[in-house]
Amino acid sequence: MPTHRDKDASRRIQMVFQDPYSSLNPRISVGSMLKELLLLHKIVPRKEVRAESVRLLNLVGLEEDALEAYPSQFSGGQRQRIAIARALAVRPDILIADEPVSALDVSVQATILDLFASLQRELGLSILFVAHNLAVVQHLSQRVAVMYLGRIVEVAETAELFSNPQHPYTRALIDSIPRMTAESVNEEFVLEGEPPSPFNVPAGCRFNPRCPYATDDCRSTDPGLAPVAEGHESACIRASELPAHSIALRVSTARKATV
Repeated sequence: MPTHRDKDASRRIQMVFQDPYSSLNPRISVGSMLKELLLLHKIVPRKEVRAESVRLLNLVGLEEDALEAYPSQFSGGQRQRIAIARALAVRPDILIADEPVSALDVSVQATILDLFASLQRELGLSILFVAHNLAVVQHLSQRVAVMYLGRIVEVAETAELFSNPQHPYTRALIDSIPRMTAESVNEEFVLEGEPPSPFNVPAGCRFNPRCPYATDDCRSTDPGLAPVAEGHESACIRASELPAHSIALRVSTARKATV
């Protein structure tokens, strides 16, 4: 049986998954789904469950009639809104969003990202947003950690990271963001090869087999995070030697973080 501590932890930390359809029970209506959570965690008295359910739906941009419907009756974007409402039902402190827009149409992604941003402002939520698309990360996040083969290789405030990336992998990710101008193509930095198996991590810096700046020291030294500026850390022993990255500056000035 779960302990009181386990139950409290599950309430404080909630998750929104990548695929909204597979994360929702197709046999349970939206109203029943929310009702179960509200009663189990004693969020509101039974007589206030419907009113609270309507409030949650309105919070994510849906109307009261959604309570009687089932997940299959909604579009992908609407299902993700329902998944977000379900996560918010227990009034969490932290929301973990695991690739929450990658399964959605591009036309819908922006509306869900805007919803996350407004919820963060209105509810004071802390959101751990996991994504492989740095353009999405830049739109939503205040602080960014970049991971490679299961290890954080750079961390900084969003504006700082995009204007002054201090790890070659971060630069490769920023360079991969689609742009509309020909001059934005960075011909000086070419990333080749595929990521190694996590079961056979390369010796030294795990990024060295794909890094155009790698030296013998990089192949023998496994660096940890080290400060490169105030609030900015990089796991690259050559961070101070990397050339200026003008493309990153243009990206960050064109589109700043919104939250």
